[in-house]
Amino acid sequence: MKKTYLNEIPNLVDKEIEVYGWVHEIRDTAKFLFIILRDSAGKAQILINKEKTEIYNVAKELHHEDVIYVKGIVKKSEIARLGYEIIPNEIKILSKAKHPLALDVTGKINAELNTILDARYLSLRRDDYNAIFKIQSALVRYIREFLYERGFIEIFTPKIIKFATEGGAELFQVKYFDEISYLAQSPQIYKEICSGAFEKVFEIASYYRAEKSRTPYHLTEFLSFDVECAFYSYHDIMDLLESLMKFVINKLYEKNEKEFNILKCEKINVDYKFERIKYDEVISILEPYGIKWGDDLTQHTLKLLEGKIGKKFFFIIDWPTELKPFYTHEHEDNPKITKSFDFNYGFLEIASGGERIYNGDKLVQKLKKMNLNPENFSLFIKALDSGMPPHAGFGLGISRLLLILTNSKNIKEVVLFPRDVDRLIP
Repeated sequence: MKKTYLNEIPNLVDKEIEVYGWVHEIRDTAKFLFIILRDSAGKAQILINKEKTEIYNVAKELHHEDVIYVKGIVKKSEIARLGYEIIPNEIKILSKAKHPLALDVTGKINAELNTILDARYLSLRRDDYNAIFKIQSALVRYIREFLYERGFIEIFTPKIIKFATEGGAELFQVKYFDEISYLAQSPQIYKEICSGAFEKVFEIASYYRAEKSRTPYHLTEFLSFDVECAFYSYHDIMDLLESLMKFVINKLYEKNEKEFNILKCEKINVDYKFERIKYDEVISILEPYGIKWGDDLTQHTLKLLEGKIGKKFFFIIDWPTELKPFYTHEHEDNPKITKSFDFNYGFLEIASGGERIYNGDKLVQKLKKMNLNPENFSLFIKALDSGMPPHAGFGLGISRLLLILTNSKNIKEVVLFPRDVDRLIP
C-alpha cells in the first residue's frame, strides 16, 4: 500500500490508507482523543476511541511535532472540522520531538521575527510560512514557463569572479587558492556575452552585495532573476517585463489560491498599462520636497512619489548617466541621460534595466570616465569587439516581488535562510 497524502483523502472515503506526518494538534475528551495530523499537502483528523486500548496507549504518548505512521479507514464526517477523519487501525511513532519547542507551529502564539528565523526548522512548518515558499516555487516555475515558451535559453553563470561586474566596492572578497576573487554582484557581463550567442537568455540565481544596510528590504545574499535580449530596445524589454509580470501574477492567483487564502492576501490588480514616467517628470513632482535633477531616488523620496501617483506598478525611465552603471547606453542626442529604467511597486524598486553599450571602444571610454580600469574588463571588451548586437535586459529581485505578493513586512520573512549584516546562521 502506497503512502497517501492528506489532501487526497476526500477521494478515498471508506478505503483503508496509510499516511505519515506530524502531530499538529491534540484534543482530549472523555471518550475520544483527536489528533490533527499534518503533512506537506494538508491536514487530517485522526479519531481515536479510548476503548481501543492498544491504539490509545500509543496515541496518549504523542506530543506536538512527533512524526507518526497511521493506517486506517477514511470516513466522511459532518462534525469534523476538516470534513473527513481517519479511524486508525494502527499507529506507530517514528520520531519524537523534544520539548519545549522553540516556537508554536500552529501559529496561535506569536513569535518575534528573530525567533522565527532562528527556528526556521520549525517556522517552515507553520501554515503561513509554508504557503509563502510554495508561492515562491510557483513564481519561479511560471517565470520559466513564460520565457521557455518564447524561445529563451536558461544560463548558469559563475558566482566566483576576478573583478567587479558592476563597479563599486560592495564586494565580498574570497581567497581563491593563491588569488583574491569576489562573490558576484550580478551576472551582468556573462549574460551580455551569452546574448551575443543565444540572443534571448535568462538566469535565476543567488548574488551577493556587501551592503551594511539594516532595512526591511535589503539582504547580502539575494535571489535575482536576470534577462538579456539581443536586438531589443529598452522599450522592448519593458514590454517583455510587463507582459511577464501580468502572466506570472495572474497565474499565481489562479493556481495558488489556497496559499494566498492562508495568508489572507488581497489580490494585486495588474489589469492596466504600467506607466513609464521619465526621471525628469519624477523630479518635477518632487521638487517641492527639495529634490533636484541628478539626485538619486531614495526610499524616502519614492514614498513621497507614491503619495502623489498611488501604489501601483510603474517604470521610471531615462535616468541620468551618473546614476547608472558603466555598461548602460546613453541617448545619442543627449549623453547626460541613459536608455534605462527602474521598475517599482509604489516606493519599492523591484527591477532595473535598460539598453547596454555594445561597442568595445565606447565601453573603454565609459570605463575611463568612471575611473574603472579597462584591463579588468578585457574579456568583455573582446566580446563586444567580436560582433556584439544591440541588446537590453533587466535584473529583478525575486524576494522583493514575493514580499509584495504575500503582503509581508520584512524581506527576511520571504527568504528561507536570509543573510544580512547581522545574520549568518542558520
